[in-house]
Amino acid sequence: MYAKHKIYAAIFNILRKFPQKNNRITLLTNKNHSFEANLEHIAKELDNRNDAGKNYEFKFIPKDSLSLSNIRYFASSKYVFLVDNFFPLAFMNVDGMKWVQLWHGTGLFKKFGYDLLNDEDKKIMEMFAPKIDLVSVSSENVVDTYARNFYVDKSKVKPFGVPRNDFYNEEHLSDAYLSDLRASFEKDFPQLKGKKLVLYAPTFREDPKNNAVFDYFDIDKFINELGEEYALSIRLHPNYRNFCDEEHNIDLEELSNRYDIINFTGLKEGQKLLLLADILIADYSSIMVDYTILKKPIVLFAYDLDDYINEERGFYFDYEEIVPGKIVCNMDDLVDSIKEEDFRLAKMEEFLKLQFGEFKSNSSKLILDYILED
Repeated sequence: MYAKHKIYAAIFNILRKFPQKNNRITLLTNKNHSFEANLEHIAKELDNRNDAGKNYEFKFIPKDSLSLSNIRYFASSKYVFLVDNFFPLAFMNVDGMKWVQLWHGTGLFKKFGYDLLNDEDKKIMEMFAPKIDLVSVSSENVVDTYARNFYVDKSKVKPFGVPRNDFYNEEHLSDAYLSDLRASFEKDFPQLKGKKLVLYAPTFREDPKNNAVFDYFDIDKFINELGEEYALSIRLHPNYRNFCDEEHNIDLEELSNRYDIINFTGLKEGQKLLLLADILIADYSSIMVDYTILKKPIVLFAYDLDDYINEERGFYFDYEEIVPGKIVCNMDDLVDSIKEEDFRLAKMEEFLKLQFGEFKSNSSKLILDYILED
């Protein structure tokens, strides 16, 4: 076990013999380029600094790539930014490097990290976690949980914020920008014209039966009862396909063509999509946490809540008490919630304070000021 991680680390350690470049930065992503938004905002801030006279060089490198040129670049970097755990780090020589964990989720919601690992993986995490120099989190309120789940000293966990949420700044929240954004999307998706947009963005389940979200979300019912006023769009989690079995697998292209719904699963500009959506239908995904920044209505379609709590991840708080949206377990209640505009908005401010404290739209700058400027 861990053979592939040790092989990767062995190659890395050999290539560490080449000189390190103190201005070189690796942005370590996944092979399928999911969860890249935080890294993209770090890259944008690096470009800003280079425009102002700095000389940083950076590269997006898939963490599973065995390309020698990629690993050589990686091994000669001074700084590394992560959005996920990276097990080869346990066996790597990283003296003189600085490692930053940005993670891909926001705030405190469903369980993650150390709390979900088996005993063997926990031992590996205990080996690589001390090599992390900074974990950036959304709020002081979540520091203790992140320190435990990344197995790092609390002093390394800083409430600098979440880089991808830098997008929600004054410019992008202006009426002019929102109007232009809507016009741009309507040009590409004419079914949006004259309608409000509902975004259904479920997370994945490890149980294939519960993961078959469209066995529970009745598209026919939604369109028949809400279709005149609302356009429906879907955005599935990057890990959704990993837990589909043959019986429950779906063809998203066929589904979107049959119902004239918009499939945003492959859209990279997630922040623009949240700005565009008038209502979010979520469940246990941290997309809901990000969406609360905009203080717009959320419906939580939690058809398998008991299973998720008892058989899958569970949460760090009482889900039914704290979530900032109306919880529904069937399509009748979901449709009624939207028709009656019953969204449980009274919970929004309390939830925002827990997750973000005082929201920051300059997280990338704060992180780079800290890690690059010492």
